[in-house]
Amino acid sequence: MSNPASTCAAGTLRRATRSIARLYDARLAEVGLTTTQFSILRSLAGNRGPVALSTLAEQQVFERTSLYRALEPLRRQRLIVINAGDGRSKVVALTKLGAKRVAAALPHWQKAQDAFLGEFGTTAWGRLASQLVEVVDAAKAAARPDPRSA
Repeated sequence: MSNPASTCAAGTLRRATRSIARLYDARLAEVGLTTTQFSILRSLAGNRGPVALSTLAEQQVFERTSLYRALEPLRRQRLIVINAGDGRSKVVALTKLGAKRVAAALPHWQKAQDAFLGEFGTTAWGRLASQLVEVVDAAKAAARPDPRSA
């Protein structure tokens, strides 16, 4: 491997993400979902009620316009509803049909998860998953404006 300081973090993580997304997308396609859609629906299922779009965008690490584009097919399929929230905000919630789709997708997701862990290893994934949380936090911190330059 080359010098870690010269290996592009964005490019390396993007290649890893595309590779693993292909595995999960292939399994989730059997229930008409992509990995991104499943992640959004599962997040909404975990919230147990309407969620502000800004909160969902933060949870899923989405730009607001990208989140709207990702939500639109789910809305058209009646898996979610988007309603007015407080003030100008909007909230999104999982429908009963959406909850059923998540339940139907879980076994397919589990097959993808098992296939990946079978190759990569559960212990290795546990370490990497923890490090990836740190990567997200570090990227968010690095993207904040430097208060000294204001």
